[in-house]
Amino acid sequence: MNALYHYRECGLPNVHLKNGYTLEIIDGEEYLSIDDMNGLHIAIAIQLVEKNQPLTGSEFKFLRQHFNHSRRVLGELLGVDQQTVGRWEKGETSIPKNVDATMRQLFLESIDEDSNLGLILQKLADAEAEVMMIDIVLEERDNHWLKAA
Repeated sequence: MNALYHYRECGLPNVHLKNGYTLEIIDGEEYLSIDDMNGLHIAIAIQLVEKNQPLTGSEFKFLRQHFNHSRRVLGELLGVDQQTVGRWEKGETSIPKNVDATMRQLFLESIDEDSNLGLILQKLADAEAEVMMIDIVLEERDNHWLKAA
């Protein structure tokens, strides 16, 4: 294949494929087949996570979709409502730096499992949903404060 394929189907305006795809025209309709779609999307996400500029709305959406989260579910993890997530994705409001960094770390965790950020965020989201407050009981043992036994 000599020409680059402008891969608009991923939702990003700047992704082009040099190879790894087959483009066929059948009965006047264009059909795209991609070798290892999951691997391609991970490679795209890695490029997004490693870039030095803030994530754009469409890049943020791409990562959210990689996690297979709805706007509501991601909003719960991040402590915002789904409309806020939608405004970020549409570029109506800027994505806060801490949210940008969190999305990048969540992606890295999803492919490498080097951190526990996803687990921590899930615990925090679950805790916010609980109505009752849990008491924290501590005791001092050997000159260190620890959770009481």
